[in-house]
Order: sequence, then structure tokens, then C-alpha cells
Amino acid sequence: MRSIAAGTVRATSGQVIDSYEKALVYEKLNGETTQTSLEQTNKVSQATLSGWLGKFTEAGLASPPDETHRNHKALFTLAELGINLTTLKKRAKPTVQTGGRDVTVIQETR
Repeated sequence: MRSIAAGTVRATSGQVIDSYEKALVYEKLNGETTQTSLEQTNKVSQATLSGWLGKFTEAGLASPPDETHRNHKALFTLAELGINLTTLKKRAKPTVQTGGRDVTVIQETR
């Protein structure tokens, strides 16, 4: 049953999990890891992470928090979805000059 479900969402999973960073976050969705922890570990903003979690849930790749799991939970492994971390590109991190210092700006394009 699980392999049938994975096959169903596999076609769209590559469009949703389309960057290295998103794949790293998805891998850590065990139902227990907090959103704050994911933000800090993966160096993404709260808004960006919330958007990703919403897309994972809408695509049927993750379950939202419920009585059993306090946080989002991945429903499949990356391997089941046919996603290989080594082939994904990292998100661009443009650098902006501010007061003589280089600052990395992380943006999520939608």
C-alpha cells in the first residue's frame, strides 16, 4: 500500500522538494522535531519554513501536527519518492553590501 501511495505522489514530489535545503528539512520531519529546531538547524526563516511545510502537506508528502505527532511528519522517505540529495541544487544565497560588511540574504522564490 505504501509503495502505491509513494508512486502516486512521486510525480509531484520533485516539484515540491526541488532544492537541497527542502530535502534536508523533509528528511527531518519525524513528527517530533520542532519548527524552531528545523529553522535553526537549516538556517531558514520561520516564514520560509512554514511555506515549505504547507506545500509538503498540500502535496500529500507530510502530515500536519495531530494528536499522535506534535509536529509535521514525512509520510515517505526521499528514496521512496525517487529524490536523490546529491542531484538537488542548493538555493541561491545572494550577498548584499551593508556598511562595509557582506551580508547573506536568503530568499525563497515562489
